[in-house]
Amino acid sequence: MENLLINSYNLDSIVFTQPKKYTDYLVSKVKYNSNSEPQDFVVQFPKMMISDDPTEKSIELEFSNSKGYNKEMYNFLRKLDQFIIKKVQLSSQEWFEKEIPIESLKKMYNSFIKAPQTTESKSTINISIKKTKTLTSLFYDRKGNEIDYSQFKRNEIVECIAQFKYIFFSKDTCFPVWELISSKLHKKIEKVPKFGFVDDPDDRQKVESDDEELEDFKFF
Repeated sequence: MENLLINSYNLDSIVFTQPKKYTDYLVSKVKYNSNSEPQDFVVQFPKMMISDDPTEKSIELEFSNSKGYNKEMYNFLRKLDQFIIKKVQLSSQEWFEKEIPIESLKKMYNSFIKAPQTTESKSTINISIKKTKTLTSLFYDRKGNEIDYSQFKRNEIVECIAQFKYIFFSKDTCFPVWELISSKLHKKIEKVPKFGFVDDPDDRQKVESDDEELEDFKFF
């Protein structure tokens, strides 16, 4: 889809594949049915603050406020959580050969959003980073220049495009996995303070000395 903002998506068009064994987990791939053709489910996130120093494998982001696209994204992800739980419950008999009660799934499910008890504006998300040999760079500055991941620091503002790629299942847990596709760093611009200049006493003394020397000259 050309427009990656969340208002372009319909949750009912998200589909999950039959989970397959991978290491210690069962993994279901996530696709989006657009015009009956499965596509990757890719969305643009709002400008968010890096809440902790990024690692080589993930970046943790915090919602900067509860307005505009931040609020839309927060509400969308909350609805997505409920959608996933419902879909997994309906598919549990087919996938796991036993029906899992909805209440059990709610206890198993680890939400993509980590929300504090007090306010949603401090909620965080964690996006995985997968680097491949063919990938040159995921990271850019505001002007579109490629930059090194080491420039991404805590409290900087970043804008990400990520793919909802998998749902992982273990015996006791179920959780969604988002993978970074591209990100733009909006580094804070430090404002230069305004300074007022005062006369340097040494300069004043020099000017007075020069004036005295000029008095010795005769002008014609």
